[in-house]
Amino acid sequence: MIYYGVVSTTTRDEQNYTSLHCNCNCIALQAWLIILCFFLLLYEQNMYAADPTSKFKGALAMGVPGELAGLHAAWSRYGKLPWRSLFAPAISLARDGFLIVPYVANALLESSADVLADPGLRAVFAPHGKVLGAGEICRNPALADALEAVAEGGVAAFYGGSVGEKFAEDVRKAGGVVDLGDLVGYKVEVSDAMTADAMGFSFLGMPPPSSGTVGMALILNVLGGYGSLEFLKGFLGVHRLVEAIKHMLAVRMDLGDPAFVNVAGNVSEMLSPEFADRIRSRIADNTTFPSSYYLPKWSQLDDHGTSHLCVVDGDRNAVAMTTTVNYYFGAKVLSPSTGIVLNNEMDDFSVPSNHPTPDHLPPAPANFIAPGKRPLSSMTPAIILKDGQLAGVVGASGGTNIIATVTQVFLNHFVVGLGPLASVQRARVYHKLVPNVVKYEDEIVADGGEVIELSGEARAFLRMRGHQLESTASGAVCQLIVQELPESVPEEIKVYRGMLTAVSDPRKGGSPAGL
Repeated sequence: MIYYGVVSTTTRDEQNYTSLHCNCNCIALQAWLIILCFFLLLYEQNMYAADPTSKFKGALAMGVPGELAGLHAAWSRYGKLPWRSLFAPAISLARDGFLIVPYVANALLESSADVLADPGLRAVFAPHGKVLGAGEICRNPALADALEAVAEGGVAAFYGGSVGEKFAEDVRKAGGVVDLGDLVGYKVEVSDAMTADAMGFSFLGMPPPSSGTVGMALILNVLGGYGSLEFLKGFLGVHRLVEAIKHMLAVRMDLGDPAFVNVAGNVSEMLSPEFADRIRSRIADNTTFPSSYYLPKWSQLDDHGTSHLCVVDGDRNAVAMTTTVNYYFGAKVLSPSTGIVLNNEMDDFSVPSNHPTPDHLPPAPANFIAPGKRPLSSMTPAIILKDGQLAGVVGASGGTNIIATVTQVFLNHFVVGLGPLASVQRARVYHKLVPNVVKYEDEIVADGGEVIELSGEARAFLRMRGHQLESTASGAVCQLIVQELPESVPEEIKVYRGMLTAVSDPRKGGSPAGL
């Protein structure tokens, strides 16, 4: 099983159009509605033209929250514990408080101006006039009350009930457009996991509108076509990896929500051996190239944040779940009545623009805003199979850097042969195509005190090939579970139960848990 959260977006205006369209029964009215639909769609695509910052900051940046409904749908199909019992730990943390760890303290410090500017955020994260620091206790009693209501009344408490009413009212007061009708109308879409094969493994992952599974598979197929994979143990592997990432980024912007855009052909091409061969033929081992060499057609998505968790149970059922409010503290607004932080998922859409983008490329039409549409993302929750048996579960947080991170961690363990912890902790490289700069991890102090940094020899190797380098202390954070498998599993064993090893990325200070 694989579960992943997505956010659907709509507005009240869009729902009015849907209602009218469903009730029309004459040709003249239908024609009028078609024209109205066109102008409403044009309005949605340009809804941030007057104030571009409102696309990522403020209540107007929020998409309809869908995670709670998605979790309930998963529980309805596969859950065994009582619904209410699932909420007890979160309610306790919200009401009694939790310790601010260094990573959260840094996020609060970085966002302090926005936290202090919003009454809801300020009450929770800066109750004494300044943002909470590491070691202090954070409490959110309004969220505890909201969670208790959902625990007792089910998801209807949010999608139309008392919690939803309070939340929608707070959103409206903050300048948003999502109302109770949008919450009532939210529908969970259940789709099959996407399957991709590479390097002798099968990956069960998230289909579009995520570019993660197809993007990772493309990179692996490009690298896997070199024959021997010994190069991945050396500096040439880093260079080839960066080049494959750049090619992947150039083509992924053709993807979008398959309910609105026909992406089947793009996905099929990106997964084909022939496409990987063409990309590999354009990679030179002695040099890199300007961004234009990779033939990008559209401006890149610059998504942010996310959190990820991996779970495997005794029966070897597996869950890879990526969740997000996008930026730190989402839209920088917290609903005072419910304690819920508003997401700013609308910023993951592309919008028409007459202003030059950093890469001087037009925005991607496949990712334009539309009623009920889901934005493109980099989420890469993945369940890894070897000969039909569970080999691992992996995923990451870090926006655009997620795909590169999950790919490198997979290669580190399943190809290079590093242990699970070393595979996650090993220094990583990132690229966004534009600017044409390799970000490399440098002087990151892990939770255990180890320093994570790309070696000077590796940096020199990349510079000799023309790469522009820039150090970073914040890339992405990966979670990993691996199962030890023998060379071959006897046919009579349908579900192999080997030793499980879980790793929580030491970059963020988390820790694995087992029962």
